[in-house]
Amino acid sequence: MEKFDVFKFYQYMEKHGVIISFKGEISQKLLISIGDVLKEKLSHKETSQKVIRKVFFIFIELGQNIYRYALERDFIKKNQIAMGVLFIREYETHFTVCAGNAVTPEESTGIAEQCVAINQLNKGELKRYYKEKIKQARRAGEVGAGVGLISIVRKAENPIEVNTTVINEAQTFIELSVKIDKE
Repeated sequence: MEKFDVFKFYQYMEKHGVIISFKGEISQKLLISIGDVLKEKLSHKETSQKVIRKVFFIFIELGQNIYRYALERDFIKKNQIAMGVLFIREYETHFTVCAGNAVTPEESTGIAEQCVAINQLNKGELKRYYKEKIKQARRAGEVGAGVGLISIVRKAENPIEVNTTVINEAQTFIELSVKIDKE
């Protein structure tokens, strides 16, 4: 068995400003718990309540995307869980919230295209697009109103960065990251 160097991993996270990270089974209950820890951790720093709310909101939204769209999923005691990774990095001037999980290649393409389109909109256009999406009828089996990514860009006031890595012909790993300025 290969030895895993926990100290080097810790140093790597420290060097790259990781303040919270999670990899594994993500459920709605877990998102709320980690979100509470996040708010507590940020409140001990010199971070404004406005920025704390933004980081929390974006962390929860990205976590819910994993929860809703991950290919790797299971049910434990009738509760749905999904596999993915979530972490937050802190820099001198901003935070970055990152999430990643395996999806189908079609979903990966669709999400990436959505992000590109949303990132091109200005503040007023984002607001109008959000309102349009809220008014649209949902397709059968669709969860939510499809406004999560729009809400993230509106709240962060920064674009969503998307990276994809093909795992195999049936799976693509998608990474979403969002910068939140400390102001």
